[in-house]
This record gives sequence, C-alpha cells and structure tokens, in this order.
Amino acid sequence: MQMPVEEWSDEAHLEALYKEFASKTTGQHSLGLQRLVNWLRSDAMEGKLALLCTVPHREWVLIQMNGRGRAITQLGDVFHDIDEAERAIFRRRVKLRLGYEIRGE
Repeated sequence: MQMPVEEWSDEAHLEALYKEFASKTTGQHSLGLQRLVNWLRSDAMEGKLALLCTVPHREWVLIQMNGRGRAITQLGDVFHDIDEAERAIFRRRVKLRLGYEIRGE
C-alpha cells in the first residue's frame, strides 16, 4: 500500500523523524517513524537503493539494484559503521522519494 506523501510534507516533522532514526537506526521505532521507514523501503527492486556488506561486520557499500538478473551498481559510498550507512541510505531515500534533503546529522 502506497502511503500518502502529504503525511511527510512538513520539513520540521521529517527532521524530527530523522533525528529519532539517527539515534537508533535499528530496532523498534515510533509508529510515525516506522511508517516512514516502511514506505521508504517499499520501492520496486529495479532502481532500489540498498546496502551491501562487503566485509562481514566491518564494511558496507551503497548500491542500486537494477532488476532481476542484472548486475547491481555500486554508488561509491563505503561505510565502516552500520549506523552511519543506515543514516546515509535513509537520507538518500528521503531525497529520492520526497525531494527533501535532510539537514540534520
């Protein structure tokens, strides 16, 4: 089910949700944040952003999936901290899906 973009049209609200996500990238989130995370992760596989672990528990790269049977595209970002990687992909997905650039760090 596609969530209405209007739910996240307020920039201050998006920044507050990002602040919550940045402080705890995994685990249980508030209902509002979980709805946003679920929606951001609901892209079709072709073109979807993801993290690929290249060194177990030590290195992740940002990739774009190009559809079944097609090679992935590495986007150049390399992370050595999973929380940093999760925050980066969250910001990129918000930019792609909502057109808003998260300012908070």
